[in-house]
Amino acid sequence: MKRQMVDMLAELIKIPSDPSANKQEVLDYVQSFTEQIRMKNTVLGDPSSPALLAEYGQGGVVLSGHLDTPPIGDFWSFSQSQLSGGRMYGRGAADMKGTVVAMLQAAQDLVARKIPVVLAFSTDEETTMLGAQVLAKTLPIRRARAIVVGEPTGLRVGYAEKGVLDLAIETRGRSAHGAMPQLGENAITKMMRILRALESFRGHIVHPELGSVSINIGTLRGGTRINVVPSKCVAEVDIRFPPPYTPDQLYHEIEDHLKRIKTPFALRRLVSLASVQIDPNAEHIRILREVSGAEAAVLAHASEAVHYHPVNPRVVIYGAGDEELSHQANEYVKLDAVSKAAETYKKYAQRMIAFRAG
Repeated sequence: MKRQMVDMLAELIKIPSDPSANKQEVLDYVQSFTEQIRMKNTVLGDPSSPALLAEYGQGGVVLSGHLDTPPIGDFWSFSQSQLSGGRMYGRGAADMKGTVVAMLQAAQDLVARKIPVVLAFSTDEETTMLGAQVLAKTLPIRRARAIVVGEPTGLRVGYAEKGVLDLAIETRGRSAHGAMPQLGENAITKMMRILRALESFRGHIVHPELGSVSINIGTLRGGTRINVVPSKCVAEVDIRFPPPYTPDQLYHEIEDHLKRIKTPFALRRLVSLASVQIDPNAEHIRILREVSGAEAAVLAHASEAVHYHPVNPRVVIYGAGDEELSHQANEYVKLDAVSKAAETYKKYAQRMIAFRAG
């Protein structure tokens, strides 16, 4: 792996880019590089979560990624940007700063060879995906020969991913002294009934590769003091679903399922993202599999492909890093995987130009 790539990855990982960070710093770092290689830069979206569109020429492939990460978290055995055994550790190494570096290096080489290429980078993929929504309205995205979304796929060619339905569930009770719970109604006890029922929900759609619905109870808040019967409890639940489920369809199925236990509750949507299904035999996917020598794959997590696919069906997901390492302590990316991704992006950009020209 080139020294420049290693240094760039280390520097990029060290830039704070979690939801509380000022995203301008990480965007400036990338934009400085795209300016040096003489790409045309346009900053889009909200200043608090800006997106970058960097263009060279017209009619090329779009390489798309996100620069933000979740918080670093606890229980790390390695420092940020630490090298060990051909791996670089750090928050965002796999998801997806390693791939961003591969895209930047590929773009540098493609521009030097006068081959059209577009970079599309957002800074809020982990939270709102507003940057992708703004980028999806641009002509380079809509007219691209292909859009490669660089999520961690383990260098496999991704063609389908689960959707997201995040819900807030609220139960209400009535306060009373903890010594006399019979005088109140415990909202946490009610929530326990709701959550037990939710865990029994299976859904009626099973995808041949992605399987069925998955449910994670992510947060639970209730009560004010140990000696007070809680009058309110709120749970936030992350639900992932395979195609061809739609968010509306799944929401109503879950609502009907929970109503059967006869415990009052309120249900509110927090995030609603469609699932993505791309034809695995589509030409742009076939070419990427040929260029990379990789097998096709499906992804459990969602990506910005959900916003690009409706405006341009020639979307594919391919990146360095392993999906299972995302958001975990001791997240890492293999340096040879970053190099491999960069080479694949270059070859794919050239092949897609030749394919369309032919």
